Amino acid sequence: MNTIEIIQQKVFQLPPQAQEEVLEIVEQIAERYQTKQSVHPLTLIRELAVDVGVDDLAERHDFYAHGKLED
Repeated sequence: MNTIEIIQQKVFQLPPQAQEEVLEIVEQIAERYQTKQSVHPLTLIRELAVDVGVDDLAERHDFYAHGKLED
């Protein structure tokens, strides 16, 4: 039996009020994880840039943002 089947089996055994509590808790958990996954795109770019050794995106803004050649 997988996790979902076990949870489903246990929730069905609960009284309706307890099932509502479980639903609320599951919604809170889903919201918490959704918030973590929806990081602002610029934050992700900054993290990736730092990973590859670029520590100052502002220094080369025109190149990164507009694809312009640097002088």
